[in-house]
Amino acid sequence: MDNAFDLSLLSAELRRYGLPSLRDRLGGADPAPVIDPYTIDRTVDRYRRGKRNLEAVCAEYGIGLDSAHDAAADALAAARLACAIAGRHPKVAALGPAELHRRQIEWYAEWAADFQNFLRRKGDAAAVVDEAWPVREPADERV
Repeated sequence: MDNAFDLSLLSAELRRYGLPSLRDRLGGADPAPVIDPYTIDRTVDRYRRGKRNLEAVCAEYGIGLDSAHDAAADALAAARLACAIAGRHPKVAALGPAELHRRQIEWYAEWAADFQNFLRRKGDAAAVVDEAWPVREPADERV
């Protein structure tokens, strides 16, 4: 459900095997549009307590999740979850794919900045939370 993690991992694995990364394959661009239930849920229900993993968010929205951590089951649950979030939040449902993608970039950056500030207030003065979404590049390859 965390597309930034999944797409970043996929890109890194492509690179590890000497294959073009996702960005390389797309002429330097991120894949788009990406619909990320994790990013959307954190934005539309910011103050809900509890975990935000796939199982917990599926339970919140009444989505069945059989065989958690099985790629096909997780992907199907994430797709159903995206539909359920849209059903509960008409303002999200009203956004077209390109606009939703653009907003998720903003929402993720806002969340990352807030989380980084939280970590620093809690004592980790050097905490850095990467605000890149949907694909993060390895630290040694950032310019």
